This record gives sequence, C-alpha cells and structure tokens, in this order.
Amino acid sequence: MANRTRRKIELYAIHAHETRTFTYDRLFEALSKIPAPQRVFDVHGYVVGFPVVAKYRGGYFIQATEGDPDAAALVFDRSTGQTRETDLRGSEVLSQATHMFVSPEERRASIEYVRRGVKAVMLGPAIEGVLSQNIQELRRLRIEFTPRTTEDFVREIQEFERIRLAAIRITKPNASWTDHYTQLSELMDDSRGEKVEIDVRAGRGESLKKNSGIVRVIKQVANDDQPYLDEAIITGTRTNETTETTIRASQHIQHTRVSVDSDEAGVPLQQSIRSALTDFLNRFI
Repeated sequence: MANRTRRKIELYAIHAHETRTFTYDRLFEALSKIPAPQRVFDVHGYVVGFPVVAKYRGGYFIQATEGDPDAAALVFDRSTGQTRETDLRGSEVLSQATHMFVSPEERRASIEYVRRGVKAVMLGPAIEGVLSQNIQELRRLRIEFTPRTTEDFVREIQEFERIRLAAIRITKPNASWTDHYTQLSELMDDSRGEKVEIDVRAGRGESLKKNSGIVRVIKQVANDDQPYLDEAIITGTRTNETTETTIRASQHIQHTRVSVDSDEAGVPLQQSIRSALTDFLNRFI
C-alpha cells in the first residue's frame, strides 16, 4: 500500500518585467532548456536550484530545491539518541524540495507550501537569476509571484467597527501602475518604482474610513483580476468586541490541502504532486 502525505497548495499570479520579446511561455520554455547544472542561483545566501522543469498539460511542472551551503550534515538517530556526521561533497548541500505548476497563458501558478522548503517569495528572484545569467536578452528580467487573496479577506475588513491601522505592500503589475489604477498609482508611475509600502494610522480614539483612502485601496488591490498584493494588514476593533484584532492578507491566500502519494520519508512522489498542483490550478482558469 502506497504511503500518503498531506500537502498545502497555494495560488499565485505571475508578474514579469523587462522580458524584451519573450512571452511568458517562452520564459519558462527557456528555463526548461537550460542544463540542470546551470539552473542554480544564490538568493540571500541560500542556494536555489531547479532540478526539474518539464512541460506538462499546457504548462510547466517545476521542482525547486533550497539549501544552506553552510549547514552541517548531522544525522540524529532516535533509537540510540546519538548523532553522526555525513560527509557531503563540495558541491552538495542539504535541501528540501518544493513543487509548482505554472500556466504561462493564464499567468497563474500553484505552489506547494513546504515549511522548510523554498517559498514563493524566493522563487521569482531565483528564476529571474537563472534566466538572466544564461540569456543576454533577459539580463534585466524581473519576476514575482504574488498571492491570490480569498474573498474572505475583504469581508473581514467590513466587520471592523474601528480601524486603527491599515498597511499595504504591493508590487508593480505586469502591465503598469496606470493600467491598475489606485490612489497610489500615479505616484509610483511617476517615480518609476517597482514596489510601494505604506501604512496609515488613525488619530487617538478615531477610526480610518472603511470605504475610502488606504482601506479602499487595499480592497481594490485584493480584488484585482491579476493580483499584485504582497501583503496588507488591518488592525482595529470588530463590532461588539473590545480587544484589538489584526488580519493579514497573507493569512487569506487561496489554497487547498490534498493527500498525495509519498515515499517512506514523506516526500511527495512527483507524479502525484504534479497532478494535485495541476488540478488545483485548473479550478481557477
């Protein structure tokens, strides 16, 4: 009987800039054609590699690994309470695998959440790094994966009677700031900025407005057809409550939990996690 493990899968939008003549499909096709030893890039001191980049059902199935080159290979034996060192070759690092499925045409990605694996926030810089160091035309490429927020997030904002603080961090959409107009768009477009982060606080005993200003911008961005919200935070007091509550967009990412086939160590089998990722993404395209 096959082993099974539970996995969380999250939904993301893809935003790319400075791609020259490359379409989204060409970007991932180019990634798949780069030899595996060259599909490696350092992000904030961690080695991120892409051992598997394979075309599958109109998209691309990708396995990403992350490792700390300074981590010691120490094995703990629970039966004896003893440890032993494992020798690694100079090019080897201990790593965890994260899997994802990308639909270039829809600019969507389903990404497995692995607690000790590479996260979505690092996947964009790693992919752009691999492509830019291997393809001259893409040397200025920028790629980001931004989460798709559930409708519950905006509904929960409406439950606040008083909003003391509202904060937002957004990334530049694929088209432009002006094509996704908010009250912050003109400032960012004129500044030629890629990201904007702002927080607004109410005066003592006062409340921010729920249907204008910064809170209105948060609702607009959260509901955009092509999500570009990195994070949003609302802190305040709900109706009939006295204790403050904080809600975050990052806690309302569209997701599912699935059971997939795994090996004896609990690592998902590629065929099983690939099907789960694809089926989940297809529900939203």
